[in-house]
Amino acid sequence: MSGLGGTIAREWADHPPCAGRVPVALLLLAVGGRLYAQTVSGIVMMPDSVHPAPGVIVVATGARGDTTARVLTNQAGRFTIRLPAAGRYGLTMLRIGYRPTQGPPVVIAAGESETVRLVLADRPVTLSSVNVRDRETCRVSADTGFMVTRVWDEARKAMLTTQLVGDETPLFAEWIEYDRVLDSTARLVRQQHVRTSRGPTTHAFRSRPAQYLDSAGYVVADSSGTTYFAPDADVLLSESFAAGHCFRLVGAPSYAPNLIGVGFQPSRDRRDKHDIEGTLWVDRASAELRTLEFRYTNLPDVIMAAQPGGVVQFLRLSDGHWLVSDWRLRMPRAEPRGRSSNNGLGRIVMAASNLVVRDIQIAGGEVNRVTRRDTLLYAAAGPSIALQVVSRDTLVPPAGARLTLEGTDYAGRADSLGLVKLSPVLAGRYRARVSIPLMDSLGMPAITGEVEARTGARIDSLELPSPNDVLFAACPRDSVRKGEGMLHGVVRDERARPVRGAAVTVVWQGNFEMVGLRDGSHLLYDQGSLGAVTGDAGNWRVCGVPRGPSLAVRVVTDSGSDIQRVRLDERRAFASVDLVTHAKTSAAAAEAEVATRGPAGAARAVVEISVMADGVELPGAQVEVAEGNQTRRLTTGSTGRVLLPGVAPGMLTVRVRRLGYVPGAVVARVDVGRNTIPIILARTALPTLDTVRVMGNTRLFGLGRNDEFETRRVNHLATVSITREDIRKRNPVDAWQMLTTVPSIRIIDSAGVTAESTRSNDMLPDGSQRKCYIRVMVDGLELMPRQGQNAVDLRQLPKPEEIHGIEVFAGPASIPVQYGGAGTDKWCGLIAIWTR
Repeated sequence: MSGLGGTIAREWADHPPCAGRVPVALLLLAVGGRLYAQTVSGIVMMPDSVHPAPGVIVVATGARGDTTARVLTNQAGRFTIRLPAAGRYGLTMLRIGYRPTQGPPVVIAAGESETVRLVLADRPVTLSSVNVRDRETCRVSADTGFMVTRVWDEARKAMLTTQLVGDETPLFAEWIEYDRVLDSTARLVRQQHVRTSRGPTTHAFRSRPAQYLDSAGYVVADSSGTTYFAPDADVLLSESFAAGHCFRLVGAPSYAPNLIGVGFQPSRDRRDKHDIEGTLWVDRASAELRTLEFRYTNLPDVIMAAQPGGVVQFLRLSDGHWLVSDWRLRMPRAEPRGRSSNNGLGRIVMAASNLVVRDIQIAGGEVNRVTRRDTLLYAAAGPSIALQVVSRDTLVPPAGARLTLEGTDYAGRADSLGLVKLSPVLAGRYRARVSIPLMDSLGMPAITGEVEARTGARIDSLELPSPNDVLFAACPRDSVRKGEGMLHGVVRDERARPVRGAAVTVVWQGNFEMVGLRDGSHLLYDQGSLGAVTGDAGNWRVCGVPRGPSLAVRVVTDSGSDIQRVRLDERRAFASVDLVTHAKTSAAAAEAEVATRGPAGAARAVVEISVMADGVELPGAQVEVAEGNQTRRLTTGSTGRVLLPGVAPGMLTVRVRRLGYVPGAVVARVDVGRNTIPIILARTALPTLDTVRVMGNTRLFGLGRNDEFETRRVNHLATVSITREDIRKRNPVDAWQMLTTVPSIRIIDSAGVTAESTRSNDMLPDGSQRKCYIRVMVDGLELMPRQGQNAVDLRQLPKPEEIHGIEVFAGPASIPVQYGGAGTDKWCGLIAIWTR
């Protein structure tokens, strides 16, 4: 998009035009010129003829008075000028704050060298008496050295110095370059990129050549966007800049009464171009150049209102050398808007401009530190940010809080008192983001607020959330609606590495009761259990834990175990519990191992029970889990789940009740590792297992045969259920012998062994009489009679040691629907055999 609504960039001479380019390096190494055979070397002394004069410009002029070469004296006042040809040359010494000193002429032959000793004249420049009402001066040659009185001459000396190279060890600088985007009011920093650099330097930024800017202008728009150009010292000192601008003296600004300025603006024949106007500010007392301020001209009013322009700060080092210490370029970024709109009264209102400022881009750089060898020549103080992170409760500690500024890479950590400082920081107002390790571990968003980079001692503040705010942000409201709390922490191994995918369980118990004393003691108690699996960083979080009871927090992994105990009171909404998977040598690991694996160290299972109804998880369901001589009572939480650690592998009986649903029991087999048992409740049917279950960390499709058998057994859904224990006690030779005592079956041992219903001689529904043979099924597959026979020979059944259980369904009403129950020809019954 062309025009000022397009992308805006800054350009320096070393790079071709390109929209959106980050500024080039702040300080560029000087490029050496041609090597000449003739040289003049020497030393420049102060007016006392004793002390050397560093940072003095030595200018060599030819016979016609034209400048041939310029050099800068080093710290020892020494210099070397390389001349293009043999001949007679004049030497002029330029020292800021003093009038030029003419040295003796030098005659040099081809290929030879001369050595001179020069002494500065003690003739200071007095700018305090300069009349700022002097008239404007146009079209003055830059090399005359007297643009507008002596002010321009002093500014010119400083700019020349920044462009020259001494023959000594170069300066070593540390600087930053930045590219930032402010909102349309230029109040808040939205985005910022900062690059830090270190290296030897002699020159500040370079601009495009003066001839290019004189022809194309300082703001160039094309199909790729709009590019703003900034002048460097070479441009300001060029003949074309002097010829295209008029100069005048400017009085001191109100904020710096000690300054005097040389103002410049485009001459009449350039006022239709995108040019620049501005002021070079010089100190009246020392005649040192301080600042260049400039503005772009001849841009649309909406752009001019956003003050496009730039500032360059000049710095004189302690050794007399100069460099550009700070520069910035302000570039409003505009976009087109609708030219007309309806005002609601049926009239069309034309907009004053088809552009609106979207935001303001600022590019620039700052020198932070300058050294030569081991000597510090300059160190910037700069603005800073001080932020006090405030907390209302010790549960939310401010120590270690991390501060970041949006859109930038500025970041810092708070000390033990919650104070965080960033220095130096680019001046401006930023949106700050503050988080503490607690918030990070819980995935909470950072708190935000505005802060300002200042040079003063003012401290901003941001308040951390309260414990309840943290609790409600980290946990679903349903899980803590009755005053429950939260536990969180990190699981690490003994080498402090985070453990990923570890199951952490939180268990609490209460309401212990001894029942069944006549048949032996049986312990019945309520147990609450919640759990979580650690993430990539080892973090875990459990919501909904009660306040008051002692909470046992356990983790058991292949690498080790740990157990910790904690209690939440009414004033403590949450607590942090870090776990370390110690080997069995530690007491905590041994206790966790016993709690999770049993006293003998046998492998145990972690069982998660999920209760659902109508496709959604069901909270508030009462769950009883019978294991040995203990029964645990649990209640599903807001997610419809409970977690049981330390369960012995094998068949597990789970009874489930909830108001409005048919109670009942299911039986499932659990293996070592993590097991998930989904249970479905219905309002008109007994609980069932879902069709998909996770067992032993493996996802299984379909239900286990034995799970169905055990579930029907505990719910008494079959006419007779014969368990593996019953078979072991009776120890039959053939499986059919277990059926001889079943009241509803008549076993006929003749040519083969068959099973008839006891109603075999009764009248059939169709009025006839015939044998009523019982159907037989093994592991869900029906056995068919041999050819020519009407009944299944029971001698085909598996051997007794291969059988897990036997079910007898005496009539069609009791046969499960999935096995053909309630069919018109199934009224004789069914024998179901389930193998191990």
